[in-house]
Amino acid sequence: MLQTSLGPFNGNTWEDLCQLVFKKKYANIGYQQMVASPGDFGIEGFTLREGMGFQCYCPDSHYDATELYNKQRDKITKDVVKLKTYVKEIGQRIGDVKIKDWHFVTPVVDRNALLAHARSKEVEVRKWNVPVLASDFTIHLRDAEFYLTEINEIRSLNGEALSFDTSSPTLRTLDGPPEEYEANLRRKTKIRLQPKSNHPQVEKLFSTLYGQAYSAFLEHGPLLRRIETTAPAIYFKLLRLVSEYEANVLELGMTWSGTADELVVMVRAGLSERISAQLGPQIDVTEAERISRHVVARWLAVCELDFI
Repeated sequence: MLQTSLGPFNGNTWEDLCQLVFKKKYANIGYQQMVASPGDFGIEGFTLREGMGFQCYCPDSHYDATELYNKQRDKITKDVVKLKTYVKEIGQRIGDVKIKDWHFVTPVVDRNALLAHARSKEVEVRKWNVPVLASDFTIHLRDAEFYLTEINEIRSLNGEALSFDTSSPTLRTLDGPPEEYEANLRRKTKIRLQPKSNHPQVEKLFSTLYGQAYSAFLEHGPLLRRIETTAPAIYFKLLRLVSEYEANVLELGMTWSGTADELVVMVRAGLSERISAQLGPQIDVTEAERISRHVVARWLAVCELDFI
């Protein structure tokens, strides 16, 4: 699924949401859905007035900006040709109206080169002199934010929580040397065990505590990828939750006056409680504690969670 600031989408979930948006936004000018049976003919909806046509597109997998642009460019190229190929079928369905504005509706537009591609396709289409298309046929690129008001209204009516952050949540890329993360975990493990520095088995305690933290750090990436693969909607919500909580952790590290171990325990418990509260029942208490243990190990290794 494609990860966006509004959550993960695939082709079906994006089109389903778009159809609800179009029916709400364009009802007063006669919006009609073009059911894909036997085919969409290059438009998945149109208006009986004002000559608007709509084609939705979202890939089923997540791509970087360049790959996404290539997919979107190729989709536009493929679908505008359908307007000529199926001119008879389209005319039978839209009547006397001519399509003047063809809206390509996709969750994210990350390359302005797509605008140039749209302009070149307009010139090509206008030369066809197709009877169902206006002589000033224009391609419009519409991303999710263009319909944000309608999307939020629909989600609110469905009882879904709204987010007003338009950025996609991400975790910082771990591009440092492994030795740096190991050193951070060793240093912080020693600080956590300072109150027990005189314990006769302090070296064994250090080895055990460091080993647990290091293993959790190494396993946090595979764990998050499994969640992303098997439950992308949950993963998006989890990533947003973790990203926001991370800001609190940075502040806590600067202002905390208790022991280092008390801070770690509190942060881990706070994250686990938040995951259970916001992502239950899909994620139960046990799974929330496991995720929290791995994420906090990451924070310790990369110094989002530090002791000052």
